[in-house]
Formats: sequence, C-alpha cells, structure tokens
Amino acid sequence: MTDTMQQIAHQHHERITTHLDAMPGVADRLLHAPQHEVRAALASVRTFLDVTLLPHVEAAEATIYPELERMFQNRHSMSAMRREHDEVRRLVREFDRLDDQLQGEPVTLSRTLGVRRVMFQLFALVKVHLAEEETYARMIDRGVTDDIAAVLAAGLEHPIAR
Repeated sequence: MTDTMQQIAHQHHERITTHLDAMPGVADRLLHAPQHEVRAALASVRTFLDVTLLPHVEAAEATIYPELERMFQNRHSMSAMRREHDEVRRLVREFDRLDDQLQGEPVTLSRTLGVRRVMFQLFALVKVHLAEEETYARMIDRGVTDDIAAVLAAGLEHPIAR
C-alpha cells in the first residue's frame, strides 16, 4: 500500500523534529562548552538547517502549497505559511552569518547569546509551522485524487526523505 500524503508529511516532520528537538539543548550547551565543542555543535545545526530544513521548505512551497491553494480556490491563501517560510529563511541566514563569525573569531558571550536567540526562534517557529503543515496534509489526503497525491508525494523528494 502506498503511503498517504499525511503519512509522508508526518515522516518528513519526524525527521525534522528529531534535529529540531535537539536545538534547545545545543543552545544551552553553548554557554558552557569548550570552544571546539561549540564549533562542532554549530556545524551540526548548520548542516541540518541548510541540508534538511531549507530543502523541505522549498519542496513544500513548490508542491503542496499550490495544490492547497487550488483546493481552497484561493479563498484560504497559503500566504501566512509562505511568510513563515520567509522568516525561516531569514533566521537561517542569520544563523549562518553568526556561525561564520564564531568560526573565524573567539567565541564570546555576546556572539553566543546571538546564536542562541536565533536557535530558539527557529525552534519555536518551526515547531508551530510543522503542526499546521500536518493539518494541511490531512486536507490533501481527503481532497485530491490518487494521481495528484502521487505527484505531490514525489515532489517532496529531497534529502530529508532519503
């Protein structure tokens, strides 16, 4: 049996959540860990953001959101979800900028606090966002043909899915 859109989205979200749930702990360790551990931890978070989270954002916008807008006949725009994606992208850019500073310069309290702020903002935003995406995935399961669902599922293929 083929997985439903809801099951596929849930699988993707579980993979994201595994990394996401580790972020507050990583952020807290930044205050006390040796510099080499801070740098390693930030590199791991950066890989998650750049290789897993951002491709998920792009795949959802390219496949799922247009279908939802069609289903809703543009009465319920996905603009709020797209704005959240824009904010995720902005926060990832900010994290990358701060991480670059920490890689090239001494780890200071000020820089550490800046990175922590961004990590906690990403954590909160993405947690809420994923919950809403789960709701939309259920709607898609109920409102599209099997052929369209298969196309949408294929469109979600990105590094997180492997």
